[in-house]
Amino acid sequence: MRKISLAAAVLVAAATLAGTGTASATSTTPTLEGVPHFDHVVVLTEENESASATFAAGSPAVYLNSLRSKGVFLPNYYGTGHVSLDNYIAMVSGQPIQPLSASDCSTVSLWTCVQPQAALSSGRNLADQLEGAGLSWKSYQDGTSTPCFHGPYVAGDTSPDPYQGHSTTGAKNYADRHNPFIYFPDVIENTTRCDAHQRPFTELSADLAAGSLPAFSFITPDTCNDGHDDPCAGQSLGGLKAADAWLQTNLPTLLSYLAANNGLLVLNFDEGSTPSGPAQLATPTDFGCATCASLGAGGRTGAILISPRLPQGATVSTSYDHHSLLRSIEDSFGIAEHLNLAGAATAMTDAFAGTAP
Repeated sequence: MRKISLAAAVLVAAATLAGTGTASATSTTPTLEGVPHFDHVVVLTEENESASATFAAGSPAVYLNSLRSKGVFLPNYYGTGHVSLDNYIAMVSGQPIQPLSASDCSTVSLWTCVQPQAALSSGRNLADQLEGAGLSWKSYQDGTSTPCFHGPYVAGDTSPDPYQGHSTTGAKNYADRHNPFIYFPDVIENTTRCDAHQRPFTELSADLAAGSLPAFSFITPDTCNDGHDDPCAGQSLGGLKAADAWLQTNLPTLLSYLAANNGLLVLNFDEGSTPSGPAQLATPTDFGCATCASLGAGGRTGAILISPRLPQGATVSTSYDHHSLLRSIEDSFGIAEHLNLAGAATAMTDAFAGTAP
């Protein structure tokens, strides 16, 4: 993963809820900031592609581009950092870039990497908000075979995390840095909670068949299927072609379920190839971080919002980023609290204009 030099500073325990069987919010959920309520919101994150490549004429992501006709295309959606981990953490907590997350924690243990997340807002994250609102959630991780899969997590451990998408054993193409919720102590240190909510991607099809998709889902394809590796290990296929093939195989059933059950799919990328973007935050000191990087530093990636309730085939050029996404998820579920930098971000009000009741 690309790295940049960033100067950055630097447990709320929630009730354990099963990932399935918890009722979604009802139609009485209040609408906030013009973001409509959806019973199911799914975020599926791909890797390392700029909008100028992914959505260009002649892009190898043919299936992905066909999905633009099923909702709203956001050409000016930006990453917030310029490695993986800082972007994933931003999507589920609004936390600013920190020294370790800005390096993908590539040289430290998982335990060492997790500790700074507790320092900001007591480590509060989207999972805490959802459970506090009585909403179910799961993180479906491709390339894993057991619940709450992650690298060794031992207090004081100094060995680098072996699960970075290039392991020689176990989940070879799974990367901890693409699995955001395990970076919060109140998730990874609560085995019961982690087991209930961090699930192998192979379980998604059974949840769809059973009608038990949670209110919020985060899906991470492995480092071949998300387009990160090019080529994939032992293959000639990689990059956008590999990601597109995986999407074409795995999305139709999910999209049908969401269409029938008031659902929304957000298909985005963690970062682009050019570290630039509109800074939405002029005074990061307001968040207790004297030298935090400005927003939008992850480059322009583009994103697609997919739902039959949205204006089909629309393009909205307003600039958004991962913090905007978090704010809008909170809004959709009627959660007025906006975590960390989500409180300074632009809600996706324009993107949802014209949404059908």
